[in-house]
Amino acid sequence: MFFKSPQRAALLSIISNLTLTSGKAGVAVMSGSTAILSEALHSSLDLLASLMAWIALKFSASPPDREHPYGHGKFENLSGFLEGLLIFAVAVGIFYQAGQRLFHPVPVRFLYTAMGMMGLSAGLNLLVATYLYKAARRFDSVALEADAAHLLTDVYTSVGVLIGLVGYYLSGHHLFDTIPALLVGLVILYTAARITWKSLSGLIDTRLPETEEHKIRELVRSFSPILELTKLKSRKSGPVRHLDLVLLICGRESLTKIHTLCDDIEAQIKAQFPGALVHIHPEPCLKGENRCLSETCTCPFRLDITLPASEPTPPSPRQDNNR
Repeated sequence: MFFKSPQRAALLSIISNLTLTSGKAGVAVMSGSTAILSEALHSSLDLLASLMAWIALKFSASPPDREHPYGHGKFENLSGFLEGLLIFAVAVGIFYQAGQRLFHPVPVRFLYTAMGMMGLSAGLNLLVATYLYKAARRFDSVALEADAAHLLTDVYTSVGVLIGLVGYYLSGHHLFDTIPALLVGLVILYTAARITWKSLSGLIDTRLPETEEHKIRELVRSFSPILELTKLKSRKSGPVRHLDLVLLICGRESLTKIHTLCDDIEAQIKAQFPGALVHIHPEPCLKGENRCLSETCTCPFRLDITLPASEPTPPSPRQDNNR
């Protein structure tokens, strides 16, 4: 079963991309099609991206150590960022090849073989991309999501090339081979920009989406309407969310009760976001400082716990001597 770990899901992508890259490269040489050549380059990039994702997942799965106390999750973000840069380079290469063929056209041969290869590529990539998206959601993996996006883009470009080859077959005009190659380049360029930015956001510790932070605030509020979450800082390293919370709590509350409350909140957050690393810092309430000095605290941030009865303070030895 490939989904026992994210590494096995990445292995499925490697096998698929290796098969398609070999097939497309062979058909591109046989047919002389620029569009299929661009697809072969695209698939070779997908193969490299799958290898990078597999390596990144191997490293990111390593537990925290002395040199990396927060874990190795950023290996996934780094992998996605490098994949994005490689995609930019391949897009430039496709534009160059398509530009050359635009002014120096080459007839396309073995059309039936070329069209069959594109149909096989679209079907196989659609199947693998669907599985990878499921694995990415299950393991919350940035690397697998980027790999699935690559393959899904390959599906669209393969269908575009197939339509272009059909147009070339019906008309014999070389533009039906060259224009799809340019369109493939544009799609790859867009994918590169999207993946690079998303991976870079993780590398520079961009906050979590507003929807996730709202869930955290609502979860804290569900414990008690008088708890005040004064600060929330968040970031994500690979699949791991790092959360820092500052809670305003009555200064006269017992340390044991505050610690139990923080443990309960942390457990609920981890239930909502598995694997999250949560740090909660309680701060004493200053709004009711004068009232908190009295025996009956009426501070609105009190956790509704009855204070122990105050005991008389024994006289100091100095006071006894003065008597």
